[in-house]
Amino acid sequence: MSTNKAIEKTNPAPKEKSSTVDKILESAIKLFAEKGFNGTTTKEIAEMADVNESLIFRHFSTKRELYGAIIEKKIEEEPGIEITIETHRDSKDDELVFTAIASRMINKCGKDPSFIRLLHFSALEGHELSDMFFETYVEYVNMLLCDYIETRIGDGAFKKMHPLYASQAFIGMVINHIIIQELFGEKKRNNTDQERIIDTFVQIFLEGIKS
Repeated sequence: MSTNKAIEKTNPAPKEKSSTVDKILESAIKLFAEKGFNGTTTKEIAEMADVNESLIFRHFSTKRELYGAIIEKKIEEEPGIEITIETHRDSKDDELVFTAIASRMINKCGKDPSFIRLLHFSALEGHELSDMFFETYVEYVNMLLCDYIETRIGDGAFKKMHPLYASQAFIGMVINHIIIQELFGEKKRNNTDQERIIDTFVQIFLEGIKS
């Protein structure tokens, strides 16, 4: 009995620790997305999380380590655009492939605007996690889409062109829309029909590269 009681007492500890870390991360996400890494203090994070400032440094040795943990968390929550490409590539249904990619990107950032804000702040402030994200994830997605475009060029479905530049052009068109919506406040000013936007982007792109 005494052993069981001891186990009952010790089991809640990891959950409590996880809850504290989650509170710190969520508070830091809000502040970093609003003010950036350099504009946010650990005191402000502690106040918003309702914890002692020293508790932050118990879990994260530096503010930079905390920021890195947030970027990693956001990357892990990313919608998996590569899965969309891998799922539909064998169908060779170009409209389906490009619509699925654009929809995944726009829906993710629409539901979680802090994601794009954090990535932009991390890039502007020179955080190495931003380099890691773009060098590993963005380049990987571009490679997959580039490979698909190259295959379709080989099939005679697309014009002969540089497949990587074509991939970057499509991804760039979608990202530009997301930036205008989320960072420059277009979403608040106008009620944009996202499905129509996506359909327009896909039609413009495909009409430009189809042979």
